[in-house]
Amino acid sequence: MEISTTLKKELFGERLNTEKILLYSIYVLSFFVPLIIGKPQLLIGSFINTLTIYSSLKYGFKKSIPVYLLPSIAATSAGLLFEGATFFLLYLMPFIMISNGILGYFVTLKKNSLIIMIGVILKALFLYIVVNILIDTIGLPQIFLTSMGYIQVITATIGAVIALLLYIPFESKS
Repeated sequence: MEISTTLKKELFGERLNTEKILLYSIYVLSFFVPLIIGKPQLLIGSFINTLTIYSSLKYGFKKSIPVYLLPSIAATSAGLLFEGATFFLLYLMPFIMISNGILGYFVTLKKNSLIIMIGVILKALFLYIVVNILIDTIGLPQIFLTSMGYIQVITATIGAVIALLLYIPFESKS
């Protein structure tokens, strides 16, 4: 049996589009995981990067835009990250969203691990450069260098491995 991207099932007599349900579930998870779990960054970052990469692989750049935006909005609005430095996340939030978009864009260029790793590195490099600039211009705390530098490479790499393990077996059958 071939897996179709427009697979429809019935539940209580209603037709369900499982692809839409999966996409909207990814949106919901990308917002609520930072709110509910909150910490540690290694866990949350890896999970969000998994959602970002999987969504980009499966649905493309445009349909994945909410996944690039929602985690930052949730984490910043709840004040969960960086305790007293959460105020500074207001400055970083647009750049984190852009970095997720950079990663998502590279994932959609060619669906292979080399291009994804280039996206991972560019995401982390972009954030690291922005944080350095913000440290010099607005006095952003130094702690952000670690969080927006090599930890981004680690969490995005973990996310890439998990996303590929989830994506490849199902897409190779279609």
